[in-house]
Amino acid sequence: MRFKKALKNLIFNVLQQVVNIIVNFIMPPILVSTFGSTLNGLVSTIRQIMQYVQLTGAGIAQASTFAMYKPIADKDYESLNGIYNATRKMFTRAGNVFSAITLLVAIIYPLTVRNQVDYSIAFALVLVIGISGASEFYLCGKYNALLSANQENYVVAIAQTIGSLTNLILLIVLVRLKQNVVVAELGMSAVYLCRIVILTVYAKRKYKYLDLSVKPTFEKISQRNDAIVHQVSTLVVMGSSTLIVSLILGLKEASVFAVYLIVFQGINTICSIISTAIYASFGEVIAKGQRDVLIRTFNIYEFVYYIVITILFSCTYLLIMPFIEIYTVNMTDINYIYPTLAKLFILVGIANNIRIPTSTIVTSAGHFKETKWRAVLEMTLNVLGQFVFGKMFGLNGILLGCVLSFSYRTFDFIFYAHKHILKTSSLSTFKKLFLNLVASIVVVFLLQQVMEPNIYNYLTWIQYGIIYFVAISVFVLLVNVLFDRKTFNSTFNVVKSLFIKG
Repeated sequence: MRFKKALKNLIFNVLQQVVNIIVNFIMPPILVSTFGSTLNGLVSTIRQIMQYVQLTGAGIAQASTFAMYKPIADKDYESLNGIYNATRKMFTRAGNVFSAITLLVAIIYPLTVRNQVDYSIAFALVLVIGISGASEFYLCGKYNALLSANQENYVVAIAQTIGSLTNLILLIVLVRLKQNVVVAELGMSAVYLCRIVILTVYAKRKYKYLDLSVKPTFEKISQRNDAIVHQVSTLVVMGSSTLIVSLILGLKEASVFAVYLIVFQGINTICSIISTAIYASFGEVIAKGQRDVLIRTFNIYEFVYYIVITILFSCTYLLIMPFIEIYTVNMTDINYIYPTLAKLFILVGIANNIRIPTSTIVTSAGHFKETKWRAVLEMTLNVLGQFVFGKMFGLNGILLGCVLSFSYRTFDFIFYAHKHILKTSSLSTFKKLFLNLVASIVVVFLLQQVMEPNIYNYLTWIQYGIIYFVAISVFVLLVNVLFDRKTFNSTFNVVKSLFIKG
């Protein structure tokens, strides 16, 4: 049952993320060609600011999901209702604070960019983009936590997929109708109604035992304050760059940064699919104290995950600049071609994604309190590094600051997870990393020697992309099969048993 749920989550997460990647790639050229790089940079920056404002609800979902694992596993509906009602009330309170802060941001932030954009446009965009955040607090948050704890992330994925597609269709229609950027963003924000309806209808039909009269048990979500620290630091570390670029270098540079960021957010999204699908499965195993199962499952998960990111980032190294050149061909109001920036983005992506297997274990185990100071240190290194190096080296410096903080925290996650949760040697992880690093360097070098790509449009880019993907996949898989046969055999047996069962 656990594997089947994880597989279902994986399938629908893949669908959702593929749709999101496509939508996120299509939108910026539409925004830039219609409204210009300055407004695109403004929209990207405001979205990031609103992510910060959403920190008013930080920690609620993580702590609530962790608290729900045991009552769901034990079918203790009385306890589950108490936690659910506490979660619902906490999200509502956070929503009130979010709305108030959004209004303040709408008044204050436009003053910082008034020399580049009209105040009224920036003011309206903050309020309009804030609609999606408000819906998360008042209507979606409680259902997301419950569904995640019960390993039903696929329901959320379906709702988000439908919302994203509707979002894109509305943007295209509104642009063709020659509506301004505020009306276009308003129409896109209204699409969140689709997600709300789907989650509400499903939850009320599936969880008929939910009882709003049960007294909220806020004490069961006691780790919320510790989880806040982690969520704040994660958002700052992962989401501060565009804002810092806009403050130090300007909105047009923020637009350039946002274009590269979209590419690598797409890659990060693909990488996170596996962890999202099995996150709750690890939580259930840890809650039941099944240590042998945990170690065996983690080893397979890590093996597969490192193969995936090795293939993805090897392909990215070879294909990123041809893609950017094609993607930005009609974006002529500022230069978007920065090869060094692309390489630094790859380095940041690798440093960040290496941590995912061990960070998934730490989060699933609910070790929020034990690791919060480590998260604060990463956040501090990240912000200081971006400001210092950004002032010195521009866009490249921003990413150097990210590399600094990501590298520290990634190694910290590896050592912590092995020592305190898995209680095994971290050497196995470093062996996998070294093996895949060597495989990546060798296969990229060989492909650069034997191929001279002539990429001039999306069709030729896809053709070379398929060739690179197949060649790199075969090489990386062969290296892992030859030098880590034991883990490969374990992985193969698990996959085979899934197909045999059904």
